[in-house]
Amino acid sequence: MRRWTALAAAFAVGMIVVFVGNQAATGAGTRTLSYDAAALIAWDNDSGGQQQPTTHFKNPPCADTTIDKADAEDKGALLQFRGGMLFPIQLTPGAKVTRLRLFAVDQDNAVDAFVYLVRKKLQTNVPKDAGYLVMATTHTTGNVLTVVRSFTDTTIQGAIADPTNFAYYLELVSCGITVEPIGIQVTVTG
Repeated sequence: MRRWTALAAAFAVGMIVVFVGNQAATGAGTRTLSYDAAALIAWDNDSGGQQQPTTHFKNPPCADTTIDKADAEDKGALLQFRGGMLFPIQLTPGAKVTRLRLFAVDQDNAVDAFVYLVRKKLQTNVPKDAGYLVMATTHTTGNVLTVVRSFTDTTIQGAIADPTNFAYYLELVSCGITVEPIGIQVTVTG
């Protein structure tokens, strides 16, 4: 009986060491949060034909502010999509955002897709438009017909995450159906 008790105690101590060691290691590393562009929520506040594009869809960057809905399987593939999309993201308190990356197929030199990482202050007794910050932005360029490329921004404003005082979201803007957004990544450390 003593042998089983000693083995159980040794096993419990070993599990505590493994558990504590794993917990410490996961909190200090680099993580990449990935978002499929087809999962973002299209902003189409269409009220009787009056389209209200997302904040950054308006001139600039897009030359025309009309919106086309996605024309793909269940409107989920972002093929033939033109317009703005929004998606909330959760950042770990104290984590540092180090990179914003957009994956896309850009088939037109004159038309691009843009992604914005945005922070909005959550506080009482301030003007409703106060505390809005574009933390990072990147966009497609060039003309490559069928190859997925990545476009990156590592210049991050307000890089330390503070979800107690801010909400975070992504805004994806596709200026034309010749650009196919594939996905977005936000890389954080800590």
